[in-house]
This record gives sequence, structure tokens and C-alpha cells, in this order.
Amino acid sequence: MLRVLLIILSLLFVGCAVKKPITWEKRVVESNLTHLDLAFSEYGKEHNETMLFIHGFGESRYTWRFLVNDLSKKYHLVTIDLKGFGESPKPEDDDYSVYDQAEIVKEFIEKRNLKHLTVVGRSFGGGVSLVLALMQEQGIIRDKLDRLILINSMSYSQKLPSMMRVLTYPIIGFLGIHLMGDKTIAKEAYNFAFCNDELIPLSSVDHSAKMLSMPSAKYAYLKTVNNIVPDDIEFIEKSYKDIKIPTLILWGKKDVSIPYKFGKRLHKDLPNSHLKIFEKVGHMPQEEAPRRVLKEIHKFMGENPPH
Repeated sequence: MLRVLLIILSLLFVGCAVKKPITWEKRVVESNLTHLDLAFSEYGKEHNETMLFIHGFGESRYTWRFLVNDLSKKYHLVTIDLKGFGESPKPEDDDYSVYDQAEIVKEFIEKRNLKHLTVVGRSFGGGVSLVLALMQEQGIIRDKLDRLILINSMSYSQKLPSMMRVLTYPIIGFLGIHLMGDKTIAKEAYNFAFCNDELIPLSSVDHSAKMLSMPSAKYAYLKTVNNIVPDDIEFIEKSYKDIKIPTLILWGKKDVSIPYKFGKRLHKDLPNSHLKIFEKVGHMPQEEAPRRVLKEIHKFMGENPPH
């Protein structure tokens, strides 16, 4: 009990400390992150076109398992665990913003010499993907991305979903994530994310609970949710019009985390985009309606050959 109180006090002290602004200038242009080896998996033949998959908040590369067998017959797939999630390192630092994650993924892309990429990002990972595309538009990344596929993507300033909002409350968020059982948290998250709870795979809940139980995983969750909205979000929103690469936007109409109105807005702002909204699907189409997702991906890839 004493240890818990000491941790709470230390978090409150850190929360009062001066935090580096979460802006493009500070986290991208002036970034000086230390090297981080992300956990990843590969599927398919390396000489095929490469698709890089970036998961959402509280997830891991495991979430793509319903897509990889089909897509790997034609494409080379790379699925990663973002910093702080899945089996990737979870350092106890402050660099968990969408900008920091994009910088780390950028290093991963360059280190593995990945080219002509189709980046598939969902939710928080969609926000990371949009930052990567903006990095390319600004010349920070040199001609690596050919296409974007965004699934229920974080993109605009909005009220945080209730489950995430609770985590931002001092003490309450810390106690909630540490005192509730990992299985309970995982189950509640999936109930929140799916339109039809009967379709929730038990394996998803079990795997999510397992990842949440890993050392420092809860630290990473709390840091991410408290840094999830950039301080200069308006700057990013106005920059979407500069992203010229072909983009497929997929959205579950019953998403209560990021309502589909944001998908419509993103489609309007991205000049070379196509929007597909799935009826009776929630925040995780890749798990709730994988066949429909695969159909749209194959169509998009066929209609937008690499340049």
C-alpha cells in the first residue's frame, strides 16, 4: 500500500513539472529520441509490395491477424507494436505522443529500408500514419509512402471517449487502471469498441489482458492517453489538404469512440481519398468485419498501382 501511495505522489509531482510541448516543432523538427527496437512480424514474400500495419491505442499487432493470411498471398506485410504496447519496449519517459511514435516508426522504416509502402493505420495508429504522410510532404521522409489506408482514424480535436477520459483524471485514472483486473479492462474495452458484442473474439480479450499485465504497460497506457492530443492539433488539421497520396478511409458507422462524421471530414480534407462506411460495425472493423475490410483493401490496391 505504501508503494502505491509513493507512486501516486511521484506521478502528481511529475504532472506538475514542466512538460515538453507536444508540437510538430518540438517533437518532429527538434526530435532527439533515443533508438528503440520495435517488436514486429513479417508475412509474405519480401519482393512483393510492402504494407506496414500500425495498430491503435491499447492494441498490438495481434489485432491484424484476421487480415494477414489473405493479404500475404499477394503482398509483403509488416505488422509492428508501437512503443509502449504489445511486446515493444515500454520505457518510463514522456515520449508517447503521436509525433514521438511517428518518429520511431520513421526510424524503423529507414532501418529496414522499406520502400513504396502502403501504410495501414487505425485509431491512434491512423494518427501516426497521418503524421508520417505529413513528414513525407515536408521532405523529412524521402519518398517511402505510396498509399495510406486509415481505419477509424484519430485525426481531429474531439472529446476523448469516456473510457480514455477517466484515465486522464489524476489519482482516479491511476487507481482505476491498477486496481481493476486486466481481463475486466480488456473486456470493457472490447464491449466499447464492437457494435455487436457477440462477435468479440475471446482470444482478443485474453491477448489484450496479457499485454496489459506486462511490466510498465500501464505506465505506457497512462502516458499515451495524457499525450494523445497534440498541443498544435489545429496545425495538423489544416495540413491534411497537403497529403496527395491515394488514401482509403474505412469507418464503422457505429463507432462511439471516433464518430463516423470525422471520417467524412477527413475524406473532404484529403484531396485524393476514398471513403467507405460499414453499417452496423463499431470502432474495430479489422476484427468485427474483416471480410469487408479485405474486400475494400484489395479493390483500393488494385485501383491505385504503385508509382
